Amino acid sequence: MQVLENEMFRVEINELGAELSSFRSKTTGTEYVWQADPAVWKRHAPILFPIVGRLKDKTYTVGGKAYEITQHGFGRDLEWQVGREGDTCVAFRLEPSEFTKKMYPWDFVCTVRYTLDGASLKKEHITENRSDTAMYYEVGGHDGYTLCWEDGEQVTDYYVAFEGTDKLCRIVTDEAVMLTEERTGVPLENGRLPLSRALFANDAVMTEGLPVRRATIGCTKNSRSVTMDFTDFDYFAVWSPYKDTAAPFVCLEPWSTLPDGLYLDHAIENKVGVRVLQPGRSETLAFTTTVSE
Repeated sequence: MQVLENEMFRVEINELGAELSSFRSKTTGTEYVWQADPAVWKRHAPILFPIVGRLKDKTYTVGGKAYEITQHGFGRDLEWQVGREGDTCVAFRLEPSEFTKKMYPWDFVCTVRYTLDGASLKKEHITENRSDTAMYYEVGGHDGYTLCWEDGEQVTDYYVAFEGTDKLCRIVTDEAVMLTEERTGVPLENGRLPLSRALFANDAVMTEGLPVRRATIGCTKNSRSVTMDFTDFDYFAVWSPYKDTAAPFVCLEPWSTLPDGLYLDHAIENKVGVRVLQPGRSETLAFTTTVSE
């Protein structure tokens, strides 16, 4: 476990999956990251790489050759190499192996760098193509943040707020949570998406086309907030298992790409939003989470 620390917060990141595991306030003692109760959801904030979501038939093709890969990719389940960059910055590096090549044929380097600055934690995803052909990849966050920060609160006292719009463009999924071409509007209440069991009846609320790529977890009973800025990401999802359990957390999920859809073929280049890197090129997609107490 790698620790970042300043006078305000203490952050812990697990080398397994390079996964954020704790974001704790030194002022209030509040833990803002979901603590991975295996009876509800065994993860904290997994990194989604090199795919996001499910695949049609659990398969994609590259040049006609089929590959199978687990949901959300293998990045969240592997050990990453650690490089310390001071008390408030650490980078994790993942490279290909015989194991990954069976699922993903390219030579890549994926580096995730965490930087703690005051009450903000920046997470950079730096992906490099070291192959001699164009590389297709996807990356995303799935960060679980606790709710009920103060005694006597309920999940339904919380909301996720969006700026510059009075409704979300929700991407409709089918019963298997696979992408469809349908979109529907989800009204906001003064810019707020109230959390409820009904909201997650069809799994995550997936959105696109946000005028401001920022989402804030807030509460009607206290003035604290958790805000995520995700300018580099075209898609965003809000998810919680709340429809099935009273677990007090919600995930904020910036995605480079959307999950697969039954109306699509298996070719990875045809996935909606998939990123492409030419040989020798790299790009960085980052988001920042800020706690206000």
